[in-house]
Amino acid sequence: MAIFIISYDLRAPGRNYDGLHKALRDYAFAKPLESFWLIESTASAGAIRNTLKAHIDKNDRLVVIEFTTNAGWATFGIQEDVMAWWQKRRP
Repeated sequence: MAIFIISYDLRAPGRNYDGLHKALRDYAFAKPLESFWLIESTASAGAIRNTLKAHIDKNDRLVVIEFTTNAGWATFGIQEDVMAWWQKRRP
């Protein structure tokens, strides 16, 4: 399984997050920030993008990035349960 970073910008009009959030919750996930998720999946970044794209409008923005073994990272103020999720799964 790989870890992916998902970030999005839902733009007016509409800004309905329900479908997107439901689709993201279908994965093992952690949500450290408002529109920033970490998910676990065996799918490719493109396949995840295509799945999530079905739940956003054409004027919205979406980024899916695979978090690789050598990626550097640092955090500040992130909830303990999110950090525990990440520590358990990080590459």
